[in-house]
Parts: sequence; structure tokens; C-alpha cells
Amino acid sequence: MIKGQVIRIFPKDANTDEIIAGKYKYDELDTKKLASHTFESIDPTFYEDAKKIKNPIIVADSNFGCGSSREQAPLVIKACQVPCIIAESFARIFYRNGFNIGLPLIECSGVASKVRRGDELEVDFDRGIIRNITKSEEYKFQPIPKFMQDLVDASGLMPYLNAKGGFSEQE
Repeated sequence: MIKGQVIRIFPKDANTDEIIAGKYKYDELDTKKLASHTFESIDPTFYEDAKKIKNPIIVADSNFGCGSSREQAPLVIKACQVPCIIAESFARIFYRNGFNIGLPLIECSGVASKVRRGDELEVDFDRGIIRNITKSEEYKFQPIPKFMQDLVDASGLMPYLNAKGGFSEQE
């Protein structure tokens, strides 16, 4: 379960170039330093604002994370201390990359029109319920499958595989 505050509500089709511009992709390898450029082309104060909030939650309309498959996009969001992203839908590669780095992504129909910036939310991953504490409302979503929650709990795919002893071949 995560409790946090809505920091931003992004529109439909927020893409990976808007999350982190490609011009930084090769110049900076330190994700924490790269995070200072998160959303800078469309929201120049996002990084500084994220540092002021405990558990800043991103909410978005549909197709969040579309565009290129760069893994840096969910990495910089996670480096901004965002504990989860809630959207109407995600681009599939972004969705997989999020779980691969241990960032839970929640798909919830109608969420972008139900919440407001500053709303306090509580996300129950197991039960599939988002409680909007500010508005005294609840929104349902499909709970994260156990194997994907295991990735989140392990902080991503590589730590999960390392804990399990790596890959195993099956015949």
C-alpha cells in the first residue's frame, strides 16, 4: 500500500521525449542527476516540486509513456521518488519497463477526470482500490498480478532474478 499526494495530472499521450529528452540520454548516466531534467520541456518545475512532497503520485490520461522504448523514462520518474503512476492506460513498452525497474503502474479507468492536483491518495495494490482521502471517494482497478508485484517488491527484474539465483532453463 502506498499513500501520497497527486503532484501532476498529465494529458493523453504524454511521451517519453517529454518525460526525459533524448538529448540527455548519452550525456549523463547517473539516473539521480538525469532526474533533474524530468518533464523539463513541458513542466520545468516538476523535479523541484517532487522533492517537496513525500510520495508524489503522477496521474495521467491514456497512453502515458508512448514514444521510444527508452528505459530512462521510468527510471527518472522513480528517481524523483514517485512511488507509482496511475493512468487510464500506458504504452506497453513503458508499462513493462516500469515493472522491470520496480515502479508500479496502475491502470484505472476515468482517473484523470476524478482526481485533482494535491489530492491525497492511498493505493491498495492487493485489493485494487485507490482511496481519494481528500474527496472521500474510491476508485477500483485490476489488482497487480502477484508475479508483477514480486518484481516491485524486489525493486525490479534484475534484483528479483539475482535473489532467485538468475535464469533457469526449462526443457
